[in-house]
Amino acid sequence: MLTLGGKKKSGVFQNPQNKKRWVFLIFCLAIMLGVLLAKNMVLGIGMFGGLMGLAVVIVCLLHAEAGLYINIAYSFFAFYFARLFFNDFPVGVVSNILIVATFLGIFVKGKTGRQIFNEFTHSAIVRWMLLIFAFLLLELFNPSARSIEGWIGAVRAFLMTILLLFAAYAVFDNWRTVRRFIIVVFVFSVVVAGYGCWQQFHGLYDYEINWVLSDQARSVLIYIAGDYRKFSTMADPQGFAIVMAASSVFFLILLTGPWRSKVKWVIFPGVCLMLMGMAFSGTRTANAMIVGGLALFIPLTINKRSTIFFSALALAVFAVLMFGPFSGNATINRFRTTFTGNKDESFNVRSVNRKRVQPYIYAHPIGGGLGTTGPFGAIYNPGHFLAGFPPDSGYMKKALEIGWIGLFLALILYFYVAKAGIHGYFASKTEKAKNVYAAATCCMFSFYVAEFAQDAVGQITDMVVYYPMIAIILRLKDFDAQIS
Repeated sequence: MLTLGGKKKSGVFQNPQNKKRWVFLIFCLAIMLGVLLAKNMVLGIGMFGGLMGLAVVIVCLLHAEAGLYINIAYSFFAFYFARLFFNDFPVGVVSNILIVATFLGIFVKGKTGRQIFNEFTHSAIVRWMLLIFAFLLLELFNPSARSIEGWIGAVRAFLMTILLLFAAYAVFDNWRTVRRFIIVVFVFSVVVAGYGCWQQFHGLYDYEINWVLSDQARSVLIYIAGDYRKFSTMADPQGFAIVMAASSVFFLILLTGPWRSKVKWVIFPGVCLMLMGMAFSGTRTANAMIVGGLALFIPLTINKRSTIFFSALALAVFAVLMFGPFSGNATINRFRTTFTGNKDESFNVRSVNRKRVQPYIYAHPIGGGLGTTGPFGAIYNPGHFLAGFPPDSGYMKKALEIGWIGLFLALILYFYVAKAGIHGYFASKTEKAKNVYAAATCCMFSFYVAEFAQDAVGQITDMVVYYPMIAIILRLKDFDAQIS
């Protein structure tokens, strides 16, 4: 069990008197909730939910590792429960609360948290993230922006990513914690992928169909050609597919490592489920992520016999999907159109949109301001030139909102992440450590491929995979020899 302070936990429940007090308190709360449920169902459920939320926050404060897993579980399943029980649930606000509670939990144990923070800020990746954060703060004075609300939302979101990265960095202080994280991500990814496959073969439930059709813009994106794109427990098909693709890249590469056979026999069917769920989402970007992640893995590890075999198999599968006799299959057709370029209509529409705003990018080196593009731009900056404009790309969004200067800063950050992963791979002393480095680095690179077509980095559903992977790359060198 992780104790960041290096001391045993205080015996809050070891004192019999304390135990009696807690039992009495829980008994009183149970009676109160029972009365509320009998008198007012809505108030009773609200009270119960509030107490459960308070308990979860306390767990995050007292045990950072558990808090990290709670953040993952919440990000993967919050949208599902919001569709099932709530009409307008503040998913993002609750996510921020959980991240802050986990971050503060690092310091509850005493001086160790501050020591880890000092180590954390010595990384080039972290320093560059702090530089970008300072640049975002300066965007408050962007003369093109018209509203402070959009700026606040974007700055808060980026701050949460820094806090999450630090929490993961602090938690990953030995190989056991990294291994537990990998297991948790695998289990949650398999569950989410399995539910996506269930939606494909069983069909959507009525409440899911009602949710899709309740918004015209949402229904246009999800209900296509008489069928629903699958979104599993996540916010939309794009978010579902991006997480499944990134997880698939990570665990596919783990399959090539020197792990025990029974471990691989567990991972393999899980990866198959992830790939199926990703395909049923109908998101072309995810296909490019798989190809991009594996394209980096092959030259990175080309000197290994397992890589040569894996490369041949991957190329054979790709050739079959691209040129095999499956013209009547909608899922395979969508895979093929990922790589047809200007033969795809949606690609041509995006190209026209990007060409139209290029003069604006050249004329605004610091962009039009945070929160000015897409639907948030229409809400926070109505009348702005970019308001409602669909960037359809993480890179395009950065170029529009924070200018080509901000985009340049982001690209340097991505370079530092890839550099750290590649350097860690060649510097590591054990084959298992090399395999984890390769898996994490290629997983990161798949996100960068996704940024060409989606705003893929920093969303609620993917940030709990992306930033802990960076933490693994930063931390693995400290306990390379522990991996067994």
